[in-house]
Amino acid sequence: MPEQVPIDRDAQEAMKARIRETFAANPPTYDEVRELLGGALGFHAKEDRPALALWENGEHELFVLVHIDPKTGTPRDYAVSTFEEAEGGFE
Repeated sequence: MPEQVPIDRDAQEAMKARIRETFAANPPTYDEVRELLGGALGFHAKEDRPALALWENGEHELFVLVHIDPKTGTPRDYAVSTFEEAEGGFE
């Protein structure tokens, strides 16, 4: 069994805050979401569809669920969740 690496909770919370700020300040298009999460922040797409996408980052143990509005091309809603929170379901 692989050794469990402890998660830096401060870094995890900082990453969650960065994602929330990005979505709140200027709602990104899905291409911008892909660039941000997949490029700059080191997330990997579990589901990579503009209508509904799920991204994960194992280093910070985070999921980002994104639902894009087809009329505007910007997020209708999104959720940032830790792996622990996701086990009990998204908020």
